Amino acid sequence: MPQDPKATRGIPRSLIYAMIPIGFILLVLFLIFSGAVTQEVADDPAVIVEDEDQTGDEQTDSGPSGTPPANAP
Repeated sequence: MPQDPKATRGIPRSLIYAMIPIGFILLVLFLIFSGAVTQEVADDPAVIVEDEDQTGDEQTDSGPSGTPPANAP
């Protein structure tokens, strides 16, 4: 009568096969949540304040393109 082969591994093979998709799902969840944290930080727009002293001469008698207004004499 032949003997049954003994398992040479400490962990059953079915548990190893179950750990592969579980690990993949955990990796995907980690990447999604770490991207969400990064996205929340990046959503805050930077406030740009223009200095009014630089545009003082351009606003006198000319339009935005440097040409005089249409109703100018």
